[in-house]
Formats: sequence, structure tokens, C-alpha cells
Amino acid sequence: MAVIQSPSQAAASARRRGARNYVLRRIGLYLLTVWAAITLAFILFRIMPGDPISILLAQLSILEGKQQVGAQNIVATYRAMFGLDDPIYIQYVAFLRNIVTGFDFGPSFVQFPTRAQELIARHLPWTVLLFSTSMLLAWIIGTAIGTVVGWMRRTRLASLTSAFLTLLQVTPVYLMALALIIIFGYRLGWLPTGKPYDAHLQPALTWEFISSVMWHMVLPMLSMVLVWGAAWGMGMRQLVISILGEDYLVYAKAKGLSPRIVLKDYAFRNALLPQVAGLAIALGATLNGAYIVEIIFGIPGLGELFVKAMAVRDYNVMQGVVILSMIGVLTMGLVVDLSLPLLDPRIRVAQ
Repeated sequence: MAVIQSPSQAAASARRRGARNYVLRRIGLYLLTVWAAITLAFILFRIMPGDPISILLAQLSILEGKQQVGAQNIVATYRAMFGLDDPIYIQYVAFLRNIVTGFDFGPSFVQFPTRAQELIARHLPWTVLLFSTSMLLAWIIGTAIGTVVGWMRRTRLASLTSAFLTLLQVTPVYLMALALIIIFGYRLGWLPTGKPYDAHLQPALTWEFISSVMWHMVLPMLSMVLVWGAAWGMGMRQLVISILGEDYLVYAKAKGLSPRIVLKDYAFRNALLPQVAGLAIALGATLNGAYIVEIIFGIPGLGELFVKAMAVRDYNVMQGVVILSMIGVLTMGLVVDLSLPLLDPRIRVAQ
């Protein structure tokens, strides 16, 4: 006997089906995109000229000033050991299987038998510390400044601030880093210009080591906070300005609410949602943004690891860094897609 549902029950059931289908579609698209990213990374690095074994042997020959005896036999042996002689599709299937079953990128060709993911794990904390902290500070400062500048858009101070933020926003991060090094490192001598901590220290959970890291991170973080904070500030300014003429703001002002209440409870809250979504995606790109700054300041993060791996065509390490970066971006994008309907009741999942 069929159960007859009331209109409210039928509507609730339809919403649940719509939400389930929405989640399944997003997860399916996410998995498909992750597979495409892994495949693209594998193909791009495999079509690069040269291979790690030949390049490493050539470098040894240059250092010793003579050709290595039995070089071709050495190359052939190591190529067979690492599977580089297999057809490309066999290498791809093996690589994909290892990632799916154990998130294993394979051994590093240069630091064999160390696995690529072990090298990435050693360098990852520095990149996460540098980029995530800088991005969060830039987002908080930029959002606050952008809100005030957008609200006071017709004042001279707001105009001057907007011009300054625009100038900072278009400045490349590496150029800002070099300028800060010259000014605060060499000219004034206030801050260290390179390395993540004092040379005489060893990594340890001690206040001496932690304080040294914090002191050495000031310039690299400042270079990113200034540029990215300006970008977040200009974005928030535009969002605030775009909603100032909305009916609900006009109505709130007509009710006699104070400007502070209108700004905080109406303008700021409604402009904040796109900023939150943007922050989530930006944090997903943690492994992409700080590479150049790491290299400039000599910080042993993924940027340094990738450059060294690129120099000797260490495929597995390069692929691991790039794939981890892509997965970070895609995962945070998925989190945003699944969270927005919960964060904002105005967003409804399509039925």
C-alpha cells in the first residue's frame, strides 16, 4: 500500500533528493578533475627532454672532468630499475595505481631509496607555515580595511587608501620581497634577509628555535601580506560598494538604525560570504603561492624542493609536488561548493 505524503513531506523529500544529487555530482566532478590533474602532471613531466639518470651521470662527468667508464651500461641498468624503459602507458598505470592505493609517488631518483612523499613531507611544513599564515593575515587585514574604505568611499582618505592599495595589488610578490630585503635587510639592517633560522641552531621545539623562525619569517610574510592584503582589501571594497544601494540597506537606514549597525549587521555580513569562499580556495592553493618567496629567502619549503628536482628531472618528486598542489586547490573548491548552501540560507540546491 502506497504511503500518501502531505505537501510538506513531499517538499522535504524532494529537497533531500536534490541535496543528495548535488553532493554526488560535486564529488563525481571532483574525482574526475583529480584524475585529469594527475594524468596531466604525469604526461607533462614525461615529455620533457632528458631523464634523471642521464642528467645525473652527465653532471658527475662534468664534476670529475672525464667520461664515466661504462656510462651507457649504468644508464641502462638504472633506467630498467626505475621502469623508465617500460612503455609510457605501463608507467602511467603503475603510477596511478600507486597513488590510488597508497598515495605513493615512487622513489626519488636522486635521493634513492627515499620515497618522494617523504621528501615532500619534510619540506611541506615550511610552505604551509609561510603561506597559510601570510594568507590568513592578509585576508583579515585586507577584509577589515576594504570594508571601511568601501563604506567611506566618498571621502578623500578612502580615495587615497584605494590608490595605495591598487599600487600594492599590482606589485609582484617577488619584487616586493626584493624591495623589503634591500630596505630592511641591507640598508637598515633591522631584519634577517635569508634562511629560516639562525645558522647555529638545530630544529627543536624550544623557544630559542621558534623565536628565531618567527624573526626570520617577518620579511617573507610581510612581502606577501602587503600584496595579498591589498588584493583582498580592493575585493572587499568592491563588494561593499556593490551592496550599498540594495533595498535592505535602504530599509535598514530608514528604520533609523545607526551607521555602525548597518555596516556590521547588513553591509559587512552580506559582503563577507564571497570573501570566505575566496579564502577557502586561496588556502587550497597553499602549495602554489609561496615558491618564489621561499627561493628568494632560502626557506627549505616545496619551492626549493621543486627547483632542485626540476634541475635533475626527478620526475616523482616534481609530480608529487604538482599533484599535491592541484589536489589542495580542488579539495578546497569542493569544500566551498558543499558548504555554501549551509553558510548562506539564500542559496538553495537545485532540485
